[in-house]
Amino acid sequence: MALATDTDTSLPGAVGGHFDLFHEPQLSDPYPFFKLLREQAPVFYAAPIDHWVVSRYQDVKQILRDYDNYSAQNTIAPIHPLCTAAQQALTDGGWNMVPALGNADRPQHTRTRMNVVKAFTPRRIAALEPYICALVNNAVDGFRQNGRAELMGELLFDLPALVILKMLGFADEQVPAIKQGARNRILFVWGRPTEAEQTRLARGLAGFFRLCRQLVDERLAHPTDDLTSELLRVRAGNDEILSLDVIASILFAFFTAGHETTSSLLGNCMVQLLRRRDVWAQLAAEPALIPGAVEEILRYDSSVISWRRQAKRELDIAGVKVPAGAQLLLLLGAANRDDAAFENAEQLDITRHNADQHLSFGSGIHRCLGAALAQLEARVTLEILSRRLPDMQLAAGQRFDYLPNVCFHGPRAVQVEWPR
Repeated sequence: MALATDTDTSLPGAVGGHFDLFHEPQLSDPYPFFKLLREQAPVFYAAPIDHWVVSRYQDVKQILRDYDNYSAQNTIAPIHPLCTAAQQALTDGGWNMVPALGNADRPQHTRTRMNVVKAFTPRRIAALEPYICALVNNAVDGFRQNGRAELMGELLFDLPALVILKMLGFADEQVPAIKQGARNRILFVWGRPTEAEQTRLARGLAGFFRLCRQLVDERLAHPTDDLTSELLRVRAGNDEILSLDVIASILFAFFTAGHETTSSLLGNCMVQLLRRRDVWAQLAAEPALIPGAVEEILRYDSSVISWRRQAKRELDIAGVKVPAGAQLLLLLGAANRDDAAFENAEQLDITRHNADQHLSFGSGIHRCLGAALAQLEARVTLEILSRRLPDMQLAAGQRFDYLPNVCFHGPRAVQVEWPR
């Protein structure tokens, strides 16, 4: 097996050899480098993370939809192998996460998703809109008179957490512990922790899973009107339909997918739109443009810039042979800016006719189940903020900070201001 010369990461100066999403400048703005990858190294082996990296739209989409040749079982496995202490911390902490949705293959995935869809209905999602509106308006009421706000800390980080917790059935007082659990998972799976950090994160993850399993047991005894109770109703006491650990694993996955990705999407929306004050003013004047703007932000500055697959056999990807068992890092953020799929892809255009063809929610049978909820939260948030604070602008001189990992991309703080 041989790599193409211009993608050999052992060659000094090779484009692929400079791939590093954990550090600047790629951490905060990976897109210039993604452009180089699409042009010069669309498929290459990144030795530091032991993954083959794929960056062109058609290749990424084809892999996401090819269930015969690629497995999803590695999607939420740690990028870096677990040390012995971390493995023991998971075992001692009662960790029993099992493949359920995003990390399961057919036929198990088909069976589980079919049953989850019975509970996670469009009606249940739509019913959350008044709650989302109230959360956003209450937050704006709290900071509007100040003339400034740190949007992530004062609204955008907590909003998706509160929404997903309400939907799943967690109590509001559990928000801090569960938010920390989600952050632990990002660094544990997609970050580069030391062995000591990995062990600490493993303890936190095990505790987070126990919370999920505890909620399942509580709703089994006392069902209410929430998604957990509905999943148990679908289960109907039959582990062949959904086991209790599968339901706990679904809750665990839903929270991370429904919280961190959405808060990052909201942060990216505000940064990109407020950098273009004319576009922000346009949305304030024409709120009907907001759903299209959300799709374009998802394409242009996705909160999930990569996802993973594993080759089931030796395969050829764009003329490069990858071995059986190879782990693949699919650069969704790079694919979304491929000119072969989107005209003038490096430009943000909120009226783009095919923006919804982005890959930020995946593609095919594993497409994100929470896509409609994320879109709803983004639409409502932009409608309220653009209506109530049309003169909002980014505070001058700020530098946006990002969590070092290869998958999730969103600012940890966004300072804004407006005339009082």
